[in-house]
Amino acid sequence: MISFPIVVPVKTFGLAKQRLSGILEPSERAALARSMLLDVLNIVASATLPSNVIVVTSSPEASDIAKSLDMLMLHEAACSDLNSAIEAASRHMIVQNAGGFLMLPADVPEITIAAVHQAFAALEQSRSLVLVPAISDGGTNLLACRPPQGIRPEFGTMSFARHLAAGERAGLACHVLNSPELGRDIDSPDDLARFLDRRTSTLTDRLLRSLGRDLGVAARCVPPGAAMAYETQFVSDGNPSEERREYIR
Repeated sequence: MISFPIVVPVKTFGLAKQRLSGILEPSERAALARSMLLDVLNIVASATLPSNVIVVTSSPEASDIAKSLDMLMLHEAACSDLNSAIEAASRHMIVQNAGGFLMLPADVPEITIAAVHQAFAALEQSRSLVLVPAISDGGTNLLACRPPQGIRPEFGTMSFARHLAAGERAGLACHVLNSPELGRDIDSPDDLARFLDRRTSTLTDRLLRSLGRDLGVAARCVPPGAAMAYETQFVSDGNPSEERREYIR
């Protein structure tokens, strides 16, 4: 199976998860960001060689974690946003003559080895784009591209549709990976409550339950069922809606 570098952009922990400020203290939000990063890095280290993982960050603590796991670190300016970090990583891939790359956010603690392997398998085809939609807001929770400069990253709310359209305009073979585990990030109190309902074996779950209060009753930021509506919209139809689009189950 082909293997390209895996890029994980990481915010400074103290600035992460501001939307959870109503239910978590600053130190708790920082601990949550750290735990989610460790869950992600532990999985990708099992899916590929640690030296094949690049953590893009301005955070000294995130850098130390990457180094402790024998992963590479690409420093970014503290003021950079996610798209700037991905573009910097893409330029790095070109300089290093990497044929492609796979990007994962640091807040998908339910990530699985199987999902990473599926994404790499889809990249066997040259000029390919692999995407996983974020269930809660239509964002993008995995982007793998071959070549690395195939499309310009446009992360944010509803970015999945923008990335898919960009890939089709660029003539890339577009693959949509059906991975509910990767589709679930933790951004809002509602995301956090649903995550706790699933009772996973992650470090993130263990941390949240150790805080000494019932976070499962946190106020929900989206109406019940809205997240599932995104999931149905993006992955319910097994037939490609475009000639160059494939849904991977």
